[in-house]
Amino acid sequence: MKNPKTAAVLLVSQLIFVLLVVPWLIVALTSFMIFDSPDSVTAAWPIAIIVFVWAYPIALIVSIAVSWVLYHKRKFKGALWWGFVPVIWVLVAVYVTFFLDAF
Repeated sequence: MKNPKTAAVLLVSQLIFVLLVVPWLIVALTSFMIFDSPDSVTAAWPIAIIVFVWAYPIALIVSIAVSWVLYHKRKFKGALWWGFVPVIWVLVAVYVTFFLDAF
């Protein structure tokens, strides 16, 4: 192994992000209820929320692939940065859930 600490951090973090696909699936399947209101079809924010929610698995796959490519090229710092791209979705979900009273 090239760098055991980086490999361990990547494996653990990516395992956690993959396990977060289960709650993501529930959120993703119920996210279409945002179009329940007649005014929401013409607004831009519901579409932006749908795109953001459904982009998580794409970002996860890209993040995993790029981080391991960088790891094998011995660019460990870049691999860690790319490995934690899905944190953006987790932080936004936590913020919306606990700190945003708009919903």
